[in-house]
Amino acid sequence: MWKSIYNEYVVETGDSLFVKKGANLVHQYFEEDYCALMIFIPDEFIKKFMARFTEVVRKTSEDVSELDSVIRIQLDEYLEAYVNSLAYFLEAEFVPDKNLLVHKLEELLLNIFTRPLHKNVAKYLHSLSKDQSTQLRQVMEDNFAFNLKREEFAKLCNMSLSSFKRMFNSVYNTSPGKWLTQKRLDLAVHLLLNSDKTVGQIAFETGFEESSSFIRVFKQKLNCTPLQYRSVKA
Repeated sequence: MWKSIYNEYVVETGDSLFVKKGANLVHQYFEEDYCALMIFIPDEFIKKFMARFTEVVRKTSEDVSELDSVIRIQLDEYLEAYVNSLAYFLEAEFVPDKNLLVHKLEELLLNIFTRPLHKNVAKYLHSLSKDQSTQLRQVMEDNFAFNLKREEFAKLCNMSLSSFKRMFNSVYNTSPGKWLTQKRLDLAVHLLLNSDKTVGQIAFETGFEESSSFIRVFKQKLNCTPLQYRSVKA
């Protein structure tokens, strides 16, 4: 099971997912071994591809904020053939030529951008070419509930820490620390009122290092403990 901030995605044999860059929680239900083919494509590679294949990359101004950080992919006959061909190269005794692997990654992107079936993934990939402030918003909204350091958020945005802080302040008009605390508390309040999860579970799922720090911050901001808040608002 892959967990994003708001959803859980159970993955069974034959399922395919696209996962945006960032943090994700993965839970394995069974002890049996399994085989998963994972393909990682850097942002720069995607941007160069879109610049090279402008005729097939449909420009869009659609908002991607409604897209979760995990997107289910329907494995049609094209992608199934692609997966089988790539698995052959990875299982071969020889090391595939680098140029051949580049072409295989481009083949995957061509499948995504030219098949309407994968429009949500294409829409997200196209957003990587937008300005840095848009990408920063996207990264923060997708990852605020994970216990990441400021340096890790900056890396996801392809920025230095100092540039990240300046850009963040210009976008949100506050510091990353204050924004993260408020977003995490907002999510914690939602989980307290709409789930039966324990305080410890909520602390973990909202990016706090431990329950004690979560309770302390919660009490500072809302003048009561999480359990008191739940009992009063229930």
